Amino acid sequence: MICLRRLAQLSAPKKSFLRNLSYAHLTHRKLVEISGENSAKLLQGLLTNDIGKLSRESPSLYTHLLNVRGRIMFDNIVYWKDDSAFYIEVDSSAAAGFVKSLSVYNIRSRAKISICDSVPIFASFGEHPQQLSKGGIQDPRLEELGYRYLGNPPENLTHASIDEYHRHRVLLGISEGVKDIASGKDFPFEHNLDYLGGVSFTKGCYIGQELTARTHHVGETRKRLVPVSLSRIVDQDMPLRLSAGKRGAGKLLSVYGDVGLAVIRFPFLDMPLAVGDTGVTAVGSAPAWWPS
Repeated sequence: MICLRRLAQLSAPKKSFLRNLSYAHLTHRKLVEISGENSAKLLQGLLTNDIGKLSRESPSLYTHLLNVRGRIMFDNIVYWKDDSAFYIEVDSSAAAGFVKSLSVYNIRSRAKISICDSVPIFASFGEHPQQLSKGGIQDPRLEELGYRYLGNPPENLTHASIDEYHRHRVLLGISEGVKDIASGKDFPFEHNLDYLGGVSFTKGCYIGQELTARTHHVGETRKRLVPVSLSRIVDQDMPLRLSAGKRGAGKLLSVYGDVGLAVIRFPFLDMPLAVGDTGVTAVGSAPAWWPS
C-alpha cells in the first residue's frame, strides 16, 4: 500500500524534489528547422495550435501533430526564429519521421525542412523557475517546467542529469516523447493537450481537427494522464493494464524509477490500483495545476 504522505506529495507537484536551480541537456529531444515564406501557413494547416500566436515577444508554443483519426503522432514545442522560420522540438528518435510527415504536405509550400543537429536543447528547472529566464525561453506547457535554452546551456546553474529532469516532469504529470505517448494510438486530451494550452479551437482546420473539436464540445474525456506513485519499480514492457479488482481503471504508460505516468479513469483517481500481474500497486492523483 502506498503511504498517504507520499501520495500527498505526489498530488502537489509544485513542491519539486529538485530544490536547486538546475539544468539538463535534453539528449532525447531534437530540433527540426522549417523556413520559407509559406512555412507558417504549412504549420498552421497541420498542427493543433495557432502558429499566428508566435512572435519575438511570445517565442514558444506547445502543439501536437495528429493523424486523420485525431490521434497523436508527435508532440512538439514550436519556437519562433523569425516570421518565416521556426524551430520545432520533437523526440530525437522520431525526428526523421516527423520531417517525412511534414514533407508529405510540403509540395506546394516549398518550405525548407531539415533536422538541426547543431543546436542542442537544454532545460532549466527547480524552485522559483522565474529566476531562470535570462537567455531562456519559457516552456509553454507549465511555468513549473522552467525554461528551454537552444544552443548554449544557462550559466551559473547546477548541472542535473536527464533522469532528474524526467522525474521533475513526471511529478508534474507531463508526457513527452515516444516513451510516454504511443504514436498513432493516444488521443490528445488524454494527454491534457487542452489543459496545457496546446490546441486552438478558433484557428480553423488542421489534421485531426474534426474529432478533437467534437470531443471538446461534447466533453467526452473520461480519463486523463496523471502522475502515479509505485510501490516498487516495474521492469516490464509498457503499457500495462491498471485495475481495481475486476474493473479496468486505465493503463500505465511509462515508468521512471518509483514514479510514472498513467492514463486513469476519473473514478479511480487516488485509489490503489493493480499494475498488470506484477504485484505492484500504483496510485494516481490529479496534478495541482489542473483547472478546478
